[in-house]
Amino acid sequence: MERAGLSSALVSLQRWFVDTLIERSLRGHFRAVYVRGAPPDEPRPLILYANHHYWWDGYLAYWLIRSWGRRFVVWMESYRRFPPFGAIGALPFPADDAAARARAIRRTVAALRMPETALLLFPEGELHGDTTRLLPFQRSLHWLARQAPNAALIPTAIHIEPSYHQYPRAYLSVGAPFQSDTAHPESWLCAAADALHRQIQQIRHDAHHAATDEQSLAQGYRALLHGKRSIHERF
Repeated sequence: MERAGLSSALVSLQRWFVDTLIERSLRGHFRAVYVRGAPPDEPRPLILYANHHYWWDGYLAYWLIRSWGRRFVVWMESYRRFPPFGAIGALPFPADDAAARARAIRRTVAALRMPETALLLFPEGELHGDTTRLLPFQRSLHWLARQAPNAALIPTAIHIEPSYHQYPRAYLSVGAPFQSDTAHPESWLCAAADALHRQIQQIRHDAHHAATDEQSLAQGYRALLHGKRSIHERF
C-alpha cells in the first residue's frame, strides 16, 4: 500500500526488498510450507483471521496471500522499527497512539471495499506460545465484519511442526467462509473462534501423521514453498 510522500519507484524498491527478505527467511528456516484450501472463487474482499502462536505467522500468511495475487493488508504494532513493511501493505498500529490506530482502521475499511484486498487479522490481539488454546477474540473481527459485509471471513489455521529433519515444516489451512446469524457480538466471536480452533486441531493432526513430503501431499496439501533440506541430505 503506497504511502504519501514516497515516490512510486521508492515504494517498489521497498516492496521488492521486503518481499525478498520474507522469501529468504522462509526458505532458510523451513523445510517446506504447505497449504490446504483456497479463497472463494467470486471476486470479493477477504478477512483472513488466524491464530497467533508463532513469530512466523505474519510471514507465512503474507506468502499465502501473495500466491493468490491479492492486495495484502495487516496491522503492525512494531511498524516504527521497520517502516519498509508499509510497501507490502502493513499499517501502523502502535499500542501507545490511538490516533494512529484510528487512521489504520479507516484505511482498512476503505481497502475492504475493493475486491482484491485480503486483510490478515490476529483477533487474539497478541502473540502467545500456548498452542493448545486460543485467547478470547477481541471485538475488532466482529466490528470489521459489520463494516465490510461483502468481505468473506476466512478462518486460517497456522501450525509449525518439528520433525526428524533439521528444519520444521509449516502448515496453513484455509477454511470455508465463516457465517453466523447470532446478533450477540460475544456469541458471534465465540463461534468464529470455535471454527478456527477446529481447523487448528485438524491441521495439527495432519502434520503429526505426515512424516514425509509425499504424505503431506496425499492429505490434500500443496507445497507453497520449498526450503532447506537437512544437512545430511545436502552432502
